[in-house]
Amino acid sequence: MFHLVVVVCMAGNACERIPVPVPYPSEARCAGQAAILAGIVRGHHRPGRAFRYEYTCTANPKAVTAWGEAAR
Repeated sequence: MFHLVVVVCMAGNACERIPVPVPYPSEARCAGQAAILAGIVRGHHRPGRAFRYEYTCTANPKAVTAWGEAAR
């Protein structure tokens, strides 16, 4: 099972971290859900603003903390 964390940044300065509590059966499904969540966040902002997103799909949820840094 893969666990997902998504970070979406609008116009380079406003970022939102989205931890997802639901595990996914494959890395491909996890990546697809990341794209969907990024689109939802983008839809809450003014059209035409630049945006980017990063995601992490990991089989070990304890290996990921805020902004993809390794846990201690």
